[in-house]
Amino acid sequence: MRTKSKSKAKTTRPCDYPGCDGAGEYRAPKDRTLRDYYWFCLKHVKEYNKNWDFLKGLSADEIEEHLQNDTKWQRPTWKLGHGGIPPHASVHDPLHIRSAGGLGMDGKYNPPPKAVPLEKKTRAALDVMGLNMPLTLTTLKKQFKKMAKECHPDLNKGDRESERRFKKLNEAYHYLLEKLTLS
Repeated sequence: MRTKSKSKAKTTRPCDYPGCDGAGEYRAPKDRTLRDYYWFCLKHVKEYNKNWDFLKGLSADEIEEHLQNDTKWQRPTWKLGHGGIPPHASVHDPLHIRSAGGLGMDGKYNPPPKAVPLEKKTRAALDVMGLNMPLTLTTLKKQFKKMAKECHPDLNKGDRESERRFKKLNEAYHYLLEKLTLS
């Protein structure tokens, strides 16, 4: 049976330090761009790193600018609402945030779309409940409990007017409840 040898031939580069014949296993940057590197042995990379100054050759203003850019991760910034996405940029906007009442793709303000008119019966039920759209199930239930306590006939000594109001409230509640659960 034949076995494969798992040993890899390790390519060693020589240390870039003048006069050193050691293996260059550790890299060190040649300049601030951090694109080109020297390869040193352990002894010489420690010496190089100890003496290397990233900001060497920069003026005080350039150092300050560099530090300011570091606080922004070297990314451009702009004032809120003043730029960012160019008007011609193609942006994935599944919630239509840029087109519904905000900056459009052209960079101009688009007013929010007009509210869809409600059915007469829905509007009447909302008026009885003292509510407006948009409406959540939690809001509807809270409002019903609050208003039921105010106009329940048992709490108003059998008053006919409160009984009539309670019936209307109950009808409106059940109508809106049905509307919310179906949509």
